Amino acid sequence: MLLKVMLYAYCMKIYTGRKIAKALREDINFMWLAAYNRPDFRTINLFRSERIKDTIEALFASMLTFLMEHGYIKFENCFCDGSTFAANANKHKMVWKKNAIRYQQATEQKCRELFKEIEALNEAEDKVYGNKDLEETGSFADTTIEEQIEQQVKKLEEIASATDRKKTQRKAASLKKKLQHHHTAISKYKRQQQISGKRSGFSKTDTDATAMRMKNDEVLPAYNVLIGSEDQFIVNYSVHQQTSDGACFKDHYHQLQKHCDQKPKNIIADSIFGTEENSELLEAEQISNLMKFPLYHKESTRKYKDNPFNRDNFSYNKEQDHYICPNNKKLLFKRIQQDKSKSGYISTSRRYECESCEGCPFATQCRRGTESNRSITINEKLERYKQQIRENLSSENGNMLKRRRGQEVESCFGDLKSNQGFRRFHLRGKAKVQAEAGMVMIAHNLKKIHLKR
Repeated sequence: MLLKVMLYAYCMKIYTGRKIAKALREDINFMWLAAYNRPDFRTINLFRSERIKDTIEALFASMLTFLMEHGYIKFENCFCDGSTFAANANKHKMVWKKNAIRYQQATEQKCRELFKEIEALNEAEDKVYGNKDLEETGSFADTTIEEQIEQQVKKLEEIASATDRKKTQRKAASLKKKLQHHHTAISKYKRQQQISGKRSGFSKTDTDATAMRMKNDEVLPAYNVLIGSEDQFIVNYSVHQQTSDGACFKDHYHQLQKHCDQKPKNIIADSIFGTEENSELLEAEQISNLMKFPLYHKESTRKYKDNPFNRDNFSYNKEQDHYICPNNKKLLFKRIQQDKSKSGYISTSRRYECESCEGCPFATQCRRGTESNRSITINEKLERYKQQIRENLSSENGNMLKRRRGQEVESCFGDLKSNQGFRRFHLRGKAKVQAEAGMVMIAHNLKKIHLKR
């Protein structure tokens, strides 16, 4: 009963618990769905934030089964894209990882300065400690800053208890208080860095939310939502803390496997998705790759094709393994290099460098930056994937699917954000946000079924 009420409420653009509870008292359609039951807003919020999050994946999978059985989708073409949705968090309470690192370093430096003051105080009380100085009573080797602070606090307590001088006792108490304050601050900054993880920061209101740039160029705590659609039915969704859609695609595909046992024949996506890692995934899954790579549109322009200093326009001698630049100089093989992406994927490339650019009339146009000789990097595996994508997209079916991508997946986001007014999540925490996203997607599909009928 509560699930029916929630899905109907999301179809009718009612998203808050209190407004849903009000509709159950005033709207005849809600009364009929709830069989005249009147759960209050606490019951509604508890249901969607706690109960539904454990079953939303199964509910969405049931929706997909229903759509396939009744012929609404064939699960042949999956159009993918992502969009940012604001989190239920205060935009003024962002914590930035870089600031936490900087503040921690500044606080540790203050602690080291206090250590020097403690050493001076210790030397002033050498009657108590004899000829021992601070370092002799406790080694700092292989100790963290927190352990060093604890050692210094113990020394201050010993100094204060071993002397009758009020001035020394007050000084020791003051230094101890400052050290304890810095210890608390350092622990806080380390905890902030731990919560941030690989992200740039987080929101204090919702620690799972990440600062993202929205469509209006405003930076807000938000989540990145990826969806897959077919015939404007949403067949897959996933919630991410990263802004890059391409980096999130792998997790998005694994989410698709949870929702359905069947694999799509084609996956169509924009140029940010066409990375080596994603292409390798689709090749392993034997899915036709129709994801544009970043330079797909640029390489078709006349300026790109007619640029003689472009790497792609250099001629290649396969037998001797070298490239030839516009000045007929050889670019010889130097080494194999490996690059690691933020997701941990390692790509292997071959690096070629010109034998000598000295005296070349095209040096300023050809070379980049401060490099002495022109060099190029060739990723053979990626180049093979790019050629495969070109062939797929240039075919008759691929060209048709490429043109349909915008109207298929962008229409879904347009309906959610503009027609339904859903631009912001109402729950906090990634698990709860994932559950709310699932209800939004199911509600969208229910509306599409009604329109089809």
